[in-house]
Amino acid sequence: MNIFATCDGGLEAALVAELKALGLRGVRQGSRGASFDGGWNEVWTANVCSALANRVILGLAEFSGHSQRALYEGVRAVDWRRWLLPDQTISVDASVAHSAASNSMFVSQVVKDGICDRMRAETGRRPNVNRESPDLPVTLRLVDDQCALGLDTSGLRLHMRGWRTEAGEAPLRETLVAGVLHLTGWQPGEPLQDLLCGSGMFLVEAAQMALGIPPGRLRLTPGMAGFAFERWREHDRGAFERFVANLDARPLNTEFAPFLGTDRDPEVLDLARRNARRARVTDFVRFERTELKHVRPSTLSQEIAGLTVVVNPPYGERLGKDETLGELYEDIGDVLKQRFAGATAWVLTGNADLADRVGLKPARKMMLHNGPIECRLLRYDVYAGSGKAPPPETGRTIV
Repeated sequence: MNIFATCDGGLEAALVAELKALGLRGVRQGSRGASFDGGWNEVWTANVCSALANRVILGLAEFSGHSQRALYEGVRAVDWRRWLLPDQTISVDASVAHSAASNSMFVSQVVKDGICDRMRAETGRRPNVNRESPDLPVTLRLVDDQCALGLDTSGLRLHMRGWRTEAGEAPLRETLVAGVLHLTGWQPGEPLQDLLCGSGMFLVEAAQMALGIPPGRLRLTPGMAGFAFERWREHDRGAFERFVANLDARPLNTEFAPFLGTDRDPEVLDLARRNARRARVTDFVRFERTELKHVRPSTLSQEIAGLTVVVNPPYGERLGKDETLGELYEDIGDVLKQRFAGATAWVLTGNADLADRVGLKPARKMMLHNGPIECRLLRYDVYAGSGKAPPPETGRTIV
C-alpha cells in the first residue's frame, strides 16, 4: 500500500528521519509530509509510534478530476464495501488547488455522492455523514486537475496524544513540540531545561521520548479516542493487539536525570504537573516556580556544556501586545548570557522583531509553522561575557 504521513511545514526532513528510524521502508520526502510503502503493520507503526506525523493517509486511487463527471466516476470506481459497512458513517476532507473545480465544499459533495451511490447500488443502503467522528474519514487532494483519493487512518489528529485535556494559553501542538526537539539535535536522556515551561509540553514530550513511550499509546487505553482504522472492515483486531503487546513488552529507559521547567505562574505549573501525571512521566520532570530573572541551570545537569535550553515565549499573536513583551525577550538574553554559558539555547518565536530583543546573534535559523503563524526556531550558542560569537582563534564554526 502507498501510505503518506503528513506533518507541519518545516518538519519534512525530520519526519523522514524519524520514519526511517522506526524501520519503515521506501520513505520519500514530500510536501508537508513523507510517503512510504508497507501494509497494516506500517500503518500502525506510523500512527502509534511517530511523534511528528499529524495524520497517516492510506492511498486508494489516483485519477483525473478535470470535470465533475470524471471526479464522480473516479470515486465511484472504488470498492467501498472493502472498507465500509452501510450503517457506518463517512466524512470527506477535500483540498483543491490549480484545478477547474475551485470550491472544496463542492468537491467534497461530489466525492460523497460517488461513495454513497455505489454503496446504495450494491447494498440498497447508503452511509450517513458524520463530520465530527466518522467511521471512515475520506481525503481527497485535487491539484492541477489530478485527484489523490485516500483514507485517513488516524481519525483525530495525532497531536491529540490524550494527556493534554486542559488547554493552556496559546498551546503548541504536541507534534510541533516533538519536531522542535528533533531539530535541536537533543537526544533522549540528555539534560533539558525549559525557562518558560508553561503547561510543560516540551518536557512531557521529551520525557516520553527518553523513556521510550510511544506517543500514541495512551490513545489506545479504554475511554480514549483510539484510531480510525480500528473501526474498519479490514482491521485485524488480533494482529493489532499483538502489535501493541510487543510495544508494551519493550523495557522503558529510566536512566536519566529529570528535566526541569520553570515558570512564574503557580496555576500554569499545576497544569504542567497534571499533564505530566496523565502522560505517566511525573517522576522524570520537575517544575519550579521561579521568575525568569532568577532562573539558574538545573542542578540535575552534570555540566552546562551538555545542556539544551528551550524557550517558547509569547510573541504577540495571541497573548497581548508586542510592546509589552520586549522586556521579556531582553530578560531571556540576559539570563542566557549571565548563567548559561556553555549551553545551547533554542528560542521558538513568531515575531522577528521581538527575537532581535534577545540581544544574542543566532547561530542558526529555521522556519516552521505553528498553524497559520510562520515561526523561527533560533539557535544560540551561549558564551561567557557578552554572548557574542567567540573570537576566531577558537576555531568554532557557526552553521
